[in-house]
Amino acid sequence: MRKIIATEWMSLDGISDASSMAEWFNPYHSDSRGALIAENIHDCTTMLYGRKTYEMLFPYWSSLKNNEMGVADKLNQTEKYVVSGTMQEAGWENSTIIDQDIINTIKTLKSSGEGNILIQGSATLVKSLLKEGLIDELKLMIQPHIMGSGKRLFTEGISAGLERKAIKQLDNGVIEITYAPIG
Repeated sequence: MRKIIATEWMSLDGISDASSMAEWFNPYHSDSRGALIAENIHDCTTMLYGRKTYEMLFPYWSSLKNNEMGVADKLNQTEKYVVSGTMQEAGWENSTIIDQDIINTIKTLKSSGEGNILIQGSATLVKSLLKEGLIDELKLMIQPHIMGSGKRLFTEGISAGLERKAIKQLDNGVIEITYAPIG
């Protein structure tokens, strides 16, 4: 069975709001962080997105044709699924919309094929899949910045027992903590 690995970037106080990344994410860039992001991308055969993240990433990455940042080709060529009840068309190469029977479709995707399924961002989707017990690894990349306000990754209604599997210390005070469900 394939693993679903969710990668989330956040501030120290749990803000994962893409609209404020210039404050809590961009200042902490380093080669080690870029390499870890690339490693996570290259370690999958399928990508799964929520609509908002897909619509944010698609225009930028689909326009790149020279393997920019060492991941553009992988992002463009890899099989992608986007969960959305409103999208009519998924324009990014190798994309399929999941708009019905979402949980069962993802269970089928997980039990067929080979290689890891990567979710980047897509907080609403990740929270839904955590509730259903479908996330096998949750990788939190924490930037040493306190925002004080903004959209939080974890909100009321989320409850999941996790155990720490790994911690990676990166440059500029950034860490990635990998968790897996208990049991």
